[in-house]
Amino acid sequence: MAETLINDKWHWYSMMADLEQQGRLVGVVINPLTVDTNSCGGEFRNVRFFVTWVHDRFMLLTMSEMSEELVEAFASVLEYRPFCKYQDVNDLPTVEWSKVDPEERLAELQTNGVVALEKAA
Repeated sequence: MAETLINDKWHWYSMMADLEQQGRLVGVVINPLTVDTNSCGGEFRNVRFFVTWVHDRFMLLTMSEMSEELVEAFASVLEYRPFCKYQDVNDLPTVEWSKVDPEERLAELQTNGVVALEKAA
């Protein structure tokens, strides 16, 4: 079904509903105070996370600790798989999705020496 957009935007309350209904992620909370134009933060089972996205192009998910359940829920909603995972500059687990050119982005991350970079299976 993909993201529930309103006027071409994925609002925090729609993201939370999509993760619960489509991703079957019970107990996820999106904090409305963290919302920016294309980003927001939330929590799932004591794992804090922050997402940045551009609809139908890209999504970045950074978590306080790795949660495969969270990754799978977002993949279900987005309807495409992440292409890589790595540790960000703050040593936090990060997962990226790209519909446009994941190989180019992967090469960019490799060139920049991103820590613990793995191509997603």
